[in-house]
Amino acid sequence: MRLHISRIPALYLYLSAFPSQSSSFPSLAITTTANRSSLSTLTMSSSSSLPASASASAGTTSASKNNVGLSDIGNGNENGNGNSSITSWRDKIETSIAKSRKIRGGNYVQIATVDHTTLEPRCRTVVFRGFLKPDPNKAKAKAIATASQSQPCIMKMITDKRSNKFQEVTMPASNLTSNPQQKGTCSSRNSAEMVWWFSKSSEQYRIRGQLKFVGADETEPYLLQSRKEQWGNLSDMAREQFYWEDPGLTYSTSSTEKENAGDSGGDGGDGGDGHGEGTIPAGGRDEHGKVLPAPDNFLLMLLYPTRCDYLRLTDNFRQVDDIVEGGNEWTWASTRVNP
Repeated sequence: MRLHISRIPALYLYLSAFPSQSSSFPSLAITTTANRSSLSTLTMSSSSSLPASASASAGTTSASKNNVGLSDIGNGNENGNGNSSITSWRDKIETSIAKSRKIRGGNYVQIATVDHTTLEPRCRTVVFRGFLKPDPNKAKAKAIATASQSQPCIMKMITDKRSNKFQEVTMPASNLTSNPQQKGTCSSRNSAEMVWWFSKSSEQYRIRGQLKFVGADETEPYLLQSRKEQWGNLSDMAREQFYWEDPGLTYSTSSTEKENAGDSGGDGGDGGDGHGEGTIPAGGRDEHGKVLPAPDNFLLMLLYPTRCDYLRLTDNFRQVDDIVEGGNEWTWASTRVNP
């Protein structure tokens, strides 16, 4: 039997539409010839017959493939991250993280806050440092932290107490402007939104929630311990940054001199914390190589998520997850929405 189809892609579409028929073609030969209309004629030889609906089905599928949409932004992989089933954003993001683990900068995220003195948005890039394990001694805190099938949801980052983001979130209400549009916003000054883009799988997570800063004055022992552990887990270079001059001020050469003094391994002078005034301890360590206690300006920054807007560009799949409070039981309600 010989089947002629006007366009080569139609054959591939047919084989995709009828995968069970692939075994019916023990010998497959494909040849093409060009005609005056620059169209290709496909000749397929086989000892088996094809279903009568083959040509019509292939033509219909080919026409649908010509419809261009948001999927053209992605890599064209229709399967994307899993399939189109509704699963929690925590399940989805675990897969996304695993796929991007080896990509440099794959754990960089953007955090947006609001400058409440001007009502203008502020956005910056920070490093995601994992999910905070729940406090086993507090039932409600554990329920919030593990609202997604016992998976921790609170997201860890770090920041400097001298940074703008800290001031924007913790600014006293008395310092806010009298702008009438600002009324009623004082109670939500710690609201923020994270954007995490995964280039490997063409996925975007917009995670909205409340920020909490854990400093040396924290009253919760478990959070204090988490801050201490995070400080110890930092690289030497990251720890040094918390001994730099105040961020945002005009740069001076004294900053470089202090960095060089710290890198040269000075004796630390008479400073009670193991390093002299005006020097930066190399790696945030003392003269014996032991990690120094975290300075007061080091903060563990936590995002308590309340909503996640997920978009997968490879097949235009979009899903919104909202946290639902029910006493000591917290769950995520997932809904598929239009992209």
